Amino acid sequence: MGLSSSQARLLDLTARMHQIEYKAAKLEAQKLQMANESTRVYEEYLEALDKTKIQYKVLTTDGSTTYQDITSYDDFLEAGYALDYNGTVYDGTTKTWNQLLSALGITTVSGNFETLITNIINSGEVTIVAAKSDGTFASESDSDFTDYETSVSTNTGLQEVSDEVALKKAEAQYEADMKKIDNKDTKFDTDLAALETERSAIKEEIDTLKTVASDNVERTFKLFS
Repeated sequence: MGLSSSQARLLDLTARMHQIEYKAAKLEAQKLQMANESTRVYEEYLEALDKTKIQYKVLTTDGSTTYQDITSYDDFLEAGYALDYNGTVYDGTTKTWNQLLSALGITTVSGNFETLITNIINSGEVTIVAAKSDGTFASESDSDFTDYETSVSTNTGLQEVSDEVALKKAEAQYEADMKKIDNKDTKFDTDLAALETERSAIKEEIDTLKTVASDNVERTFKLFS
């Protein structure tokens, strides 16, 4: 191969080497993005593990007791509880559930009801009020109002448990998301390995051409020395 041909080939290989290094850097950046995505998916899964729901105690037909999900505010009221917000007890008659949502500034409702009411109670903005013996609810103007204030942690008629349905959905979503991430990451590794093989081959050829060029120059100097 002549000197000019060798130089042209060297320039072509150098340009190709730069392209490979650019592609490799881009793939490495995408791998880093996948790592960040993996962290986000895992954090969402951990958040789902902490999801709970509040249930109320009911008496079954055989005389035993069990706990059920709160599927509506009527369930909560019928179980003997209401929510107080800023001095107003939302008893389902004079003040309704929708009015409570409006007072709390909740305009968009997503997800199921038990999750929503659990989040509202756990927000600390509302207080649970137990019904009187006649089924009505005291108001804050009543002298004995504090006697009816209660909480999930102190009232045996209420309990907070892990949301198993949400957990199973989160587990399925986590596995699906991680599978996609792993597949992408494996492809990135395969592409990077192919680029590294090509880079090594090009580097070897560049080194050979440089050696040949150096030998040609050395021989030329000897001829004219």
